[in-house]
Formats: sequence, structure tokens, C-alpha cells
Amino acid sequence: MSKAPRNARSFETIDIADLRRLADIARERIEQAFVAHPAKRALYDGHLLAICLCQGAADHFLAPAASDGVQDFDMWAFFRRRPGARLWNRKPFTADFGPSRFGRSLLDPAKYIGRRVDVLWRCIPAEPDEDTRAALGRYFAEPRTASARALRLKAAVLAWPVERAGDIIWRPDS
Repeated sequence: MSKAPRNARSFETIDIADLRRLADIARERIEQAFVAHPAKRALYDGHLLAICLCQGAADHFLAPAASDGVQDFDMWAFFRRRPGARLWNRKPFTADFGPSRFGRSLLDPAKYIGRRVDVLWRCIPAEPDEDTRAALGRYFAEPRTASARALRLKAAVLAWPVERAGDIIWRPDS
């Protein structure tokens, strides 16, 4: 996939408050998915490990001066895999960040007032008492899926739980 032109990107700094807003947006979209598909809720309820800002926006969060800016925000929710439960395979949800200093991408449809937020999720192996950072670190360090292999090429920064927003989960050079 080719890069978006510079004028379609924001070079504004992402701060902790922005990460918390992005986590709220992601949680709201996940809730909307459960409302639309109530039978799926039991597969995920109580198993949310973390929501991370990933890919180019995460790289920008860590090093704004060295980044290519932000075209959109990719939020990934990671759930603890349950034995015998299959991942609800679905397309990403999108949301609108809304009015902000980030503006909107010229490449997005006019329905977006602000930057597009893509919300995706995956179930990953994690023991019930395992530290979230350890489970996520293993997901990135030992990728077993195409998604994990693609995600590990860029940074991942924790957005939820909100008290740990800004924690670096993965750097591709680590």
C-alpha cells in the first residue's frame, strides 16, 4: 500500500489525553458490535486485555519529528483467547475522531469531520493471571499470524487500561 501524501497527514503531537479519547472511541465501537451481534458478547466479555494504538500513528506518538505523520488512527483491541472459542472474524469498524487539532485526511470520505479511527480486534493466547504486557510482548515478538507479522513492523502503545496509557508495548527495533 502506498503512503498518503503529506497534505493528507497530520503532524500534530499525540498526547496521553488523545490516547484516552481513542480508547473511549474503540470501546464504544466494540460495544456497538455487541449490540448488533449480542450472541458474540459472551466470547469477549471480561476478556479484554488491552487496547493499543498501532502502526504509523504509534510510531508518530513515539517520535513525531521522525515520523511520516498520521493518516488515521489504528486501534487494536486484544482479548484473551478462550479455549474452544473461535475468533469472531469481521471487518474493522471505523469511527470519527471528531473535531481536533489533527484535522481530517483529504483521502477520507466527507462523512468524517476529523481523522478516521479504525478499530480492529484479535484474540491472543494469555493465561488468566498473566501480565498484559507479557502476553502482548509475546504476540509481537513471536508472530503466528499475518496480522501479528504486519503489526510488529510498527510500534504499539497502550491506550487502555487508561491508567497505563502511553506505555510502550512494542517497538520494531526492540
